[in-house]
Amino acid sequence: MRVALFSEVYWPMVSGVGVTLVRLVDALKARGHAVRVYSATYELPPGAADRPEVHRSPSIPLFLYPDVQWAFPRHREVLEDVAAFAPDIIHVATEFAMGKAGLKVARQLGIPVVASAHTDYEKYAVRYGLDWVMGAGWSYLRWFYRHTGMVLSPSGVYERHLNARGVHNTGIWTRGVDTEYFHPRFRSESYRRSLGLGPRDFLVTYVGRIAREKDLDLLLRAWGMLGRRDDARLVLVGRGPMEAELARREIPGLVLAGLKEGIDLSAAYASADVFAFPSTTETFGNVLLEAMASGLPCLAAAAGGVVEFARHGSNTWLVDAGNPAAIAAGLDRLLADDELRRALSAGARKTACERRWDLIFDELIAQYRALAGGYVEVQAA
Repeated sequence: MRVALFSEVYWPMVSGVGVTLVRLVDALKARGHAVRVYSATYELPPGAADRPEVHRSPSIPLFLYPDVQWAFPRHREVLEDVAAFAPDIIHVATEFAMGKAGLKVARQLGIPVVASAHTDYEKYAVRYGLDWVMGAGWSYLRWFYRHTGMVLSPSGVYERHLNARGVHNTGIWTRGVDTEYFHPRFRSESYRRSLGLGPRDFLVTYVGRIAREKDLDLLLRAWGMLGRRDDARLVLVGRGPMEAELARREIPGLVLAGLKEGIDLSAAYASADVFAFPSTTETFGNVLLEAMASGLPCLAAAAGGVVEFARHGSNTWLVDAGNPAAIAAGLDRLLADDELRRALSAGARKTACERRWDLIFDELIAQYRALAGGYVEVQAA
């Protein structure tokens, strides 16, 4: 197949969405399919060339979230490039400028469209004090999704949320994990020593965006309540708009480790004693599954897409959503109970090993083929 992917978020921007889309592109190429990606323009890492499949549109930082670029696609240029590529299907992965460009091109060229929903905008809006916009926001999203053959959600939890908001042409594109890339064997004592940890000290790790929508304020309040911070460190791995604020606060025991990739990321996971994930805004929760694959006992908020695969007391220690006291109590329990940590670690690794990316991508390609084979023209955009 030939697949055209439209998304504001793509490499080198690092986020759950961006990483998932790169993995999708690599999987399609490995299976012999052709992919063209239409995205915004990001500053490339020093000395790095752009990925060969990408067509970039001019863009500026999004005013509310400057790590994300807002694209201004040149329609004629994009249209000509898509026509030359001749895709069998267009996949729109964001619902804004690039997504709308994908819809318009699809209508003009008669190409079927599939959308994937990645972000719970409703919960994000609450975190940024913009919940008042969501009436209009849902009207727009319903309009956008009506122009697609199917809207793929990462979890049944979020699919049901879309259905409740009036989006009904839905399906599932779930998530997997590379259990060789994320593996307990990457535990590193040198990494732990670099954080000032002795052999009997505890390392609690969070991986993800350092941003308000990840409920990090709840985790930090819980950290302040924790009864045993003298022999523990809380390490936040990632980047985001809260970094500067947290650095200024100089919270005891808190380490901002920055963005990690490759083997460094594998070691950051596997070297922890507990993984803490307070977010209640997840449509799936990729990083929780990566922590499970790394063999970590995990604590997570019982909310959002994580409840699709997280089982309390079996592979995860689930706590009440939005409750810092419950997070603190859960961390205290896990740090004090060696047997519980071992049981959760074994259950977590088993769960991760059951979620193979190859089967997931095979199912997605089958959905592409079904939509391409039964094309019905989308409504005029």
